[in-house]
Amino acid sequence: MPGDEEIFVLQKGDRKIFINRGVSPHVSHMAATISENKLATNTLLHSHGIPIPEFMFCANLQKDARSFLDKHKPLVIKPFDTNKGVEIHMNISNQEELEHAFLNVRKVSSHAILQRQAAGKDYRILLIGDELAGVLLNEWAYVTGNGKDELEQLIETENDKRETEGTAVYDRNFKMLSPVPMEDVARALALQGLNFQYIPGEGEKIYISYCGNGWAGALAIDKTEDIHPDNLQLAKKIAAVSAIDVIGIDLRCEDIAISYKESAFAVIEVNIRPSMVDHEYPTEGKPRRVVSQYLDYLFKQAHHE
Repeated sequence: MPGDEEIFVLQKGDRKIFINRGVSPHVSHMAATISENKLATNTLLHSHGIPIPEFMFCANLQKDARSFLDKHKPLVIKPFDTNKGVEIHMNISNQEELEHAFLNVRKVSSHAILQRQAAGKDYRILLIGDELAGVLLNEWAYVTGNGKDELEQLIETENDKRETEGTAVYDRNFKMLSPVPMEDVARALALQGLNFQYIPGEGEKIYISYCGNGWAGALAIDKTEDIHPDNLQLAKKIAAVSAIDVIGIDLRCEDIAISYKESAFAVIEVNIRPSMVDHEYPTEGKPRRVVSQYLDYLFKQAHHE
């Protein structure tokens, strides 16, 4: 659409469809409104028995927030109404960290969500029209030692590479990996008892972030063929409860191949405009042609209207 890069007009034969990026035109206004509000989404999913980490909603750090920290730490602190990984603070374990994270969240949002930080690895499930389109393991950013360079140099090299190297995506040069924010790096190293002067051994893998969000530098690794049938059915239930036909579901578990009934499993967020490019161009694994699947679904739905 001229003048608006978010709105697209798709045409096939005599049929036209207007879309807002990945948002399906078949989603109701109410479903879209709820999905943009993390508190409303968590409340909705929790009421339907979906495994959600304990959470609370707050506009200021009163006694209840401090008690929540003591009971459920480590916490994740995030805005209740933003996306793209804006001001997500992880591994919050004491009052000083809580206050710092909360003040940063309040710069972009009127309220914060405090949530128990679930254990496990970060995954994204993409469903299109109740069909599985792709599963990604969003592996935390890391560097690999060479036995000579300090972490500071390895991290600088990694971030420089992310800034300068791109991937040909739809005939455009696209930076698939975001540089890792240095605040995330410092915190990740501290949690491992390391500093920037540490020299990792040859082949030693050091995580420099514990955030599975692509905007924070996570790698996208295709795991579509590994998903357990129980986990797929749970994802479809989440889509139905959320009333979203094209949905990205972020979750944490140790292994997507193990049923949620048999291991720790936590749904973190749902996304009404899920990114598709990481499925098409994963860092590792089989590319999934999810855009074609999305377009086929849209025009099939339009045909039945």
